Amino acid sequence: MVTFKSKASRDVDYHTNVGMQLLKMMGRDTKLPSAMFADDVPDALSRLQQAVAELDDDEVARENKTGTEKKQSDDEDKPERVSLKQRAEPLLKLLQKASEANVGLMWE
Repeated sequence: MVTFKSKASRDVDYHTNVGMQLLKMMGRDTKLPSAMFADDVPDALSRLQQAVAELDDDEVARENKTGTEKKQSDDEDKPERVSLKQRAEPLLKLLQKASEANVGLMWE
């Protein structure tokens, strides 16, 4: 697990693989534990917003369509895949609040 912490809001937890992807999208290394100063938060927020915006919606739609076709034929109780865009939302909110409060962020 990767836990992002800030004085601005509650902690946000991710499975390691997702947390590492989000760190890379923010332009950070994947060293655990680590942190960033308050001055670095707006840049990390901007990078993450840009990376999330660049995710290929068509690819996600194709994967969900393929998953839906398989679900209908194989297993109707199987949950749909959650996109990385959706998974990034809690971290984006945490970064926004940290930026507004001018506080840093740490992760472990």
